Amino acid sequence: MAITRRTDYAVRIMYELAQIPVGATISVRDLCEAADVPENFGASIVMFLTAANLVRNEGYNKNLLSLALTPEEITMAQIIRACEPEFSLAQCTRDPQACNRSGYCGAHRMWNELDALVWQQLESITLARVTAGMPADKNASPPSVPRFLGMLSTA
Repeated sequence: MAITRRTDYAVRIMYELAQIPVGATISVRDLCEAADVPENFGASIVMFLTAANLVRNEGYNKNLLSLALTPEEITMAQIIRACEPEFSLAQCTRDPQACNRSGYCGAHRMWNELDALVWQQLESITLARVTAGMPADKNASPPSVPRFLGMLSTA
């Protein structure tokens, strides 16, 4: 099963937030622009991330954002759970009561084991590690200054 667009966008939003300097904030509008996320959708995603204590919002109308924890303290599992708490690779593991075979089916047990491996891996990957990654194009070099640096507010 693929992750939802909400989760994909949440990862992008957190990626961009992890790149702003400590003590700085960014508006929802500018963050969504930097993450290539539609602003209305991004604002709703920020609510999930704030409820999960991953994002802090402050300022006028709580429109200025920063990470609530350091990138080293945030795992990809936390981000995904904030948006898709029941994420699973198969329907039968998301809702075992919907499948009358779950009590004895080897495929169900396989999906459970694979889910556990996926979550274990996601728990081991921090946001800091993701933001330190290389760009997809190996010939491209990462920008030396995040493109949204001029959009930041300082406390």
